Amino acid sequence: MTVVLARVDQRLVHGVIVNAWYQYLQVNRFMVIDDEVSKNENMKTSMRIVKPAGTGMSIIDTEKALNNFKAGKYDNQRVLVLVKEPETIVKILEAGIKIPKVNLGIIFKSDDRTQITKFIALNEKEKADLNKIHEYGVPIKLQFVPNDPEKDYFDKKGE
Repeated sequence: MTVVLARVDQRLVHGVIVNAWYQYLQVNRFMVIDDEVSKNENMKTSMRIVKPAGTGMSIIDTEKALNNFKAGKYDNQRVLVLVKEPETIVKILEAGIKIPKVNLGIIFKSDDRTQITKFIALNEKEKADLNKIHEYGVPIKLQFVPNDPEKDYFDKKGE
């Protein structure tokens, strides 16, 4: 198996990821897919510092991620994909890469976003992208940490 989970979290790599999700999922690679962050050496360095020893980390743009997946670069690894917005996951699915589940972590409130849970605010584009992910048959779950009960996004929509 390659991707064990894809998480939409604007903070990307942080304490909850490296302490809770890493152990729970038994991943051996964190894959941050973000076109802007992949060009920011300071952000990349800070994320690499907090990753557990012996764990791989890729911080790459969408095009490189798709090429690496298609080339089978991660075929023998358990990968946690981390993105800032659902649109990136749509691109991965459109390229034919399998994702078993999407987890919504932290998406901050802003002027164009409506709060749907304590940790998640979405704009219309993000909601449409989540609908596209759902159309691929990929479950979308709300679960901040693994010990929280897993809730289906479509059961919480509009709350």
